[in-house]
Amino acid sequence: MDQSMFEQFGGDGQISDLIDQFYYKVLFDQSLRSMFLKADMTRVRLQQKTFFAQMFGCIHTKYSGKDLVEVHKNLNISDQQFDRFLHHLKSILSDMNKSEELIDQILKKVDSHRHLIVFK
Repeated sequence: MDQSMFEQFGGDGQISDLIDQFYYKVLFDQSLRSMFLKADMTRVRLQQKTFFAQMFGCIHTKYSGKDLVEVHKNLNISDQQFDRFLHHLKSILSDMNKSEELIDQILKKVDSHRHLIVFK
């Protein structure tokens, strides 16, 4: 049986580290931080960790947050901003010593949600 992306990645602890590092970078990125100034970042991080765990194939996790379209429709996120998110994600994954193959899988999986997040 093939390992799920969740298992390959290293499970909940690694996802938690990824998301914490991700939002640290995002909040210091001048082109992205304004989207989060009024957000409850504890809640955002928790929802994102749950979403990533489910997206990576964790069978014990069920994302119960708002629909992605609902969350993002009024944020006016551009393709360029989404690309910055992917850039930060790739940088962190590399720093975490994940394989290029796994990094590519993850970036493709995240990018497959672009149409639910970018509305410009």
